[in-house]
Amino acid sequence: MKKNIFAALLFLTLAVTACSGGTKAETLAESTQAESTVEETTTEEPTTEETTTQAEVLKQDTHTEEDIQYYRGRKENSVYTNEVFNIKFDAPANNYKMETRENIAQMRDIFIKQSGISEEVADESIYMDVYATSENGTGVSNVNVVIEKMGTPFENETELEKVVARLQEQYKAAGMVNVSVESGKAMFTGKETIAMSATDTTGDYTVYRKQIYIKSGNFMAIITASSISEERAQKALDTFTALR
Repeated sequence: MKKNIFAALLFLTLAVTACSGGTKAETLAESTQAESTVEETTTEEPTTEETTTQAEVLKQDTHTEEDIQYYRGRKENSVYTNEVFNIKFDAPANNYKMETRENIAQMRDIFIKQSGISEEVADESIYMDVYATSENGTGVSNVNVVIEKMGTPFENETELEKVVARLQEQYKAAGMVNVSVESGKAMFTGKETIAMSATDTTGDYTVYRKQIYIKSGNFMAIITASSISEERAQKALDTFTALR
């Protein structure tokens, strides 16, 4: 059965590799525009810990506020907290460096140009709340939190599976090779949730990404961790903790 899964899901990734003389980072910001022709797909058995038959998206208290600014978190001394989505990211404690607002604005501009959406729509529906990169040199990892207004948010594994094939095709269309996108389960801040894992090869390196979703009302916090190994990507995701 075909189903409209969501209105506009920002799937923002940063492909990172180490090169001589420093770190090379290539930014790709892409939007997945909703259509009513998403086909059912099958996926491999998830490799993350399974504790229930059907995992669901993490949910926080539902808010009726429709202004995206309400859902933004705060940054103080490079510590990010978001009361609405109940998450905390301590950059210094985990050897991460937060990107400046100027750099984040540049990433946003790239996304807007690539997606073809207007500034007005972007202002109302998408906001990159935080972006940070590890300071460990070789084997750089990064994490980002994007707040997005969702038209029809997915709720469980079955619904998330339906977007996998579409995301995989968009990766390929962007020039990535050896692309693999899978839905499954994951543990985040001590709770089981639905999640997405993705890998792709660009040049001589492979990038691993893990993505978690937290829903509040019509908005989602999309948390992405990326690195050059699956273990490091998971470790980057584990730097987030719950506020309460």
